[in-house]
Amino acid sequence: MYKITVISAGPGGAEYMTYAAVKRARACDILIGTRGQLAALDIAPSDNAIEENRIEEIINLIQRHEDRDVGVLVTGDAGIFSLSQTICDRFGKASVLEVIPGVSSIQAAFAKIKESWLDVRVFSFHGRQIEGAEECLQCPKAVILCDKQNTARAILNALLPLGLFSMERDIYVCQNLTRDGEKIIEIKHPDAIETIMSAGKELIVIKMLR
Repeated sequence: MYKITVISAGPGGAEYMTYAAVKRARACDILIGTRGQLAALDIAPSDNAIEENRIEEIINLIQRHEDRDVGVLVTGDAGIFSLSQTICDRFGKASVLEVIPGVSSIQAAFAKIKESWLDVRVFSFHGRQIEGAEECLQCPKAVILCDKQNTARAILNALLPLGLFSMERDIYVCQNLTRDGEKIIEIKHPDAIETIMSAGKELIVIKMLR
């Protein structure tokens, strides 16, 4: 039987990793995470603290350590577009001892713009084609998760002909939330889209004004 703990590591900043996450991560026999996640815990990569971010390699590492208590660090909160679902699907929920919740980039973004995220709808173009983007403009609040190819600038340009500025909206590009180089960019005009310099981590918040 596998013994896996999925640990939400927050949006990136060490201070946004919960005490429960830190405590559980340090107690694991084997810990798997990205370089940034391990650094946030002040843990150097080693045989027992493995730096890895490729999904299939993480799955392989879990399989190789079936008899050990394995902790897997996941970005943000484990309940939102997370590796945790893949782990549960591959190994079964019975193999997951615990899922430690955490702070998501969505929570951090809405805190930064001082808005509630109660009725937000979440879209992800992370590793996906920009399809069905018009739905992002049909709800009161939308968060769009970006990646290095589908950047905030690319996605906003795709939304332009769909009516991004056809009604009053607050539009924010949130970059590197809780990390070094954090930026919150308010987009008030189409020309501003071309001035966005892509960052490592980006998301877009779109809010209808009533």
